[in-house]
Amino acid sequence: MTRIKIAFLLALTLSTRLMGQSNQERLTEDLSKHFKTSHLPGFAVAIVNADSILYQESFGFENIQTKTPFSLSKRFYVASITKTFIGIGLMKLLEEGKLALSTPINDILPFEVVNPHYKDNPITVEHLARHTSSILNGNLALKSWYLDDEFDFEKKEIGKMAFNDFTSWAKNTKMELGDFLKESLSSEGSLYSKKTFSKTTPGAHYEYSNVGAALAAYIIELKTGVSFDQYVENFITNELHFKPGVWRHHQGNELPITYFQTQVEAPIHRPSLYPTGGMMLSCEELALYVKEMINGYEGKSQILHQDSFLKMMSSPDIGKGGLFWELNGDTIGHNGGNYGVTCFMGFDKTTGIGKLFMTNISSYKNGNLLQEMIAIWKKLSQYESTL
Repeated sequence: MTRIKIAFLLALTLSTRLMGQSNQERLTEDLSKHFKTSHLPGFAVAIVNADSILYQESFGFENIQTKTPFSLSKRFYVASITKTFIGIGLMKLLEEGKLALSTPINDILPFEVVNPHYKDNPITVEHLARHTSSILNGNLALKSWYLDDEFDFEKKEIGKMAFNDFTSWAKNTKMELGDFLKESLSSEGSLYSKKTFSKTTPGAHYEYSNVGAALAAYIIELKTGVSFDQYVENFITNELHFKPGVWRHHQGNELPITYFQTQVEAPIHRPSLYPTGGMMLSCEELALYVKEMINGYEGKSQILHQDSFLKMMSSPDIGKGGLFWELNGDTIGHNGGNYGVTCFMGFDKTTGIGKLFMTNISSYKNGNLLQEMIAIWKKLSQYESTL
């Protein structure tokens, strides 16, 4: 048989095989290729619309030492995606008439929070929710995490940035949410610094703030009389019908294995400012959450009125975000990243299709890892309208 005939038959066989594949199978094959050439321990993805989960799959390992597969049902950190639950909590209070976005936070808080550069300009609830409060993270990021065990890694094992952060965190002890905020933001607090506040008027400038977000969660706590972690547990069990146990700062909850960029397992680290990035959800749960948010935007959810979803997921002239939701063109969602985790989550408000990506390694200052993650996200986008 000639080489030309052999080549033709091989091409025909390949073409026939591809024609027999579904788009789901093609996507799985493409993502498998991405994983094999990547430096990711493992990851999970999903594509959804208002009616169903269109695609859901995991690749690689939850534990690279034991080769335990990355699971669709096991909970992993979702980092700052946690903040979207603060947004939902605020909107529920608005619907119940217990809160207004224009309310000055000092009308609610048991301690006073004032930008020392603009003492006559009150910070409002909306300023917190849109990251325009003028409250900065500053050095508080080094104070807001603590470790379960002693930290005994060397710098070369985990990298300079991680080494410096974890060395600082090892010196901290757990603080209750309200106590941490009072000590950080009250002028009489032990962690207070004028540098925690920007020199821009409250409401005038977007500056992403974990501290401001935690303060909004604390306001929900004060208005409901329920701790914010319990408030969210009640919400996810009663309205999303997920099992309880979503918080990484609770000692009894099962914690996932996560990795530094060197693929060294990270020690357990817990947040005092847990409302800003301390939730754990599985790929299956996060997919159902995105599905519910699409339904809400389209007026088909019982969680909130459609007007509340639209307000939460839109932006006025100032700022570039909704109420703890990020906006990018037609995409509504939120990303999350920390040591041992990177998550992307969003949906297109015009097509009604959403997708998510989650992995157990971070992309901090690592362009190669980030590009590998973005390539997977783009692959999902390539297939999302064909499933």
